[in-house]
Amino acid sequence: MKWKKFFIATAAMFLMNVSASAQIVTVQGSGVSESAAIKDAKRAAVEKVIGTRIQSESLMIDSELIFDAVQSRTAGYVTSCEVINKSSSDGLINITARVDVSDEPGSALMKDVELVMNLNDPRLSVTMEHYGDDGGITFKKYSERCEAAIREELIKRGFTHVVDKQGEVDYVIIGRLSVGQAQEIKIPSWRNIGGNDFTPLETGLSRSISTLDCKIKKVETDEVIGDFQATGDGLDSSSNEVSAQAVNQMASSAAQQVREILSREASKVFSSVKIHVKADDGDKILMLEEILHQTQGVTGVHVRSFKGGQCIIDADTDLTPQNLYRALTAAAGNSLSLQMTGFSSITLEISLR
Repeated sequence: MKWKKFFIATAAMFLMNVSASAQIVTVQGSGVSESAAIKDAKRAAVEKVIGTRIQSESLMIDSELIFDAVQSRTAGYVTSCEVINKSSSDGLINITARVDVSDEPGSALMKDVELVMNLNDPRLSVTMEHYGDDGGITFKKYSERCEAAIREELIKRGFTHVVDKQGEVDYVIIGRLSVGQAQEIKIPSWRNIGGNDFTPLETGLSRSISTLDCKIKKVETDEVIGDFQATGDGLDSSSNEVSAQAVNQMASSAAQQVREILSREASKVFSSVKIHVKADDGDKILMLEEILHQTQGVTGVHVRSFKGGQCIIDADTDLTPQNLYRALTAAAGNSLSLQMTGFSSITLEISLR
């Protein structure tokens, strides 16, 4: 499996200084109908804006688009779409459209970009267990439905790596699911005005309540970073659909609470500095790691990767990147030559010679 990872370089300055106006782009779209072609054009527009923003801010990304699931959030990002040309061929409608994409700092797009970037595009897994009063008959059906619904809702909120099984992931979402059996809704009907006698009147509706007790664990440290309870209340004329409705409603609530917990987790990155290192020798990386451990003001060092002459190191520190560089060069002395090639509010770029 090829993971599409990207890292923060100047994300914080970008998110603070980006223009508070929407961006208008001209894109192509195609589909079996005009509405499908417009949807395709909106997706292309949002992808173009995200890709342009990230690359213009010197973010390190691979050749693949970072937001595979951006189409799910198109409606929340696009403010207008004007079709300026339309044609058809081979059973498809092809359009050229002028699309207005909201990219101001407080927009849904920027909030999603900020969160996913600060968490380094995390891999999330969703696993559901089951309990409740349906006798376990629907254990597999509702557990799978709930997992799928939460994954879909998380993707809508900007996360790109959401899977159903535990494995090589950054965060595990574990839930215990209860789905109540559909209960017919009846109301009292008085036989005589002023009397106390009544008979139940059938409404033709059924109700089901689902409950999810959930926790989120950070795999690297096995730490529970948050827990919550979500509920869903289904009301439908079909007893078969009412429970599914309750599960879907609950999944939407759960995904939002997951996002809020991960947002709090993302805020912790500002107590660390991400160091991007260029080096032609792995021994220099090991030497740099040792020097960082000895650097005043650094409380933790985590080497994330080293490949192709590039390394990512997280340094737990309250120092700014500039002051960290000064402290690092002082600690290195003549043992290792460092040169700063760039920095932002939370990143430091250096080369080793």
